[in-house]
Amino acid sequence: MISFTQIRLFFVTIILTIMLAITIAFDFGTTNSWAGTSSISSISPSDTQLIAIWGFGKAKATAKNIEGKTQEAVGNITGDPKNQMMGKAKQIESQARNTAEDVKDKMQLQGRAKAVTKNIEGKVQETKGNITGNRADQFAGKAKQTESQVRNAVEDVKEGVQGIFN
Repeated sequence: MISFTQIRLFFVTIILTIMLAITIAFDFGTTNSWAGTSSISSISPSDTQLIAIWGFGKAKATAKNIEGKTQEAVGNITGDPKNQMMGKAKQIESQARNTAEDVKDKMQLQGRAKAVTKNIEGKVQETKGNITGNRADQFAGKAKQTESQVRNAVEDVKEGVQGIFN
């Protein structure tokens, strides 16, 4: 015979699953984020790629966190220690995924920052060469700007490869 606790567990699980599905399907909680409210004209194609890559990994981590909290809540309601522990484990996994995404974001920005720095150095050196008439500075400045373009292209390729695996 089915007990009252089993019926309650069934309905709580169904309700929490529906709430989780609605939250994920309709992106509740992300519509007021900086990515959703920023001006489209100020975002370059490489920025939109970064936002897409960042959003996907973080979304998976957030979904795992919600799943863990839901499972832990079900465990708390029903008194099932297995559900409680599995929910906590999923929340810890979510924290690990968020940390990995933060490291990945930092690494991507470092590559872009090096490219921007090289570009600025190149423009300054080329301008110095133009003012002084020094051809060596002019060519070195143009070479640094070219190196900057190559670094940006390498970062674009890295992002494309990461997009395939995410």
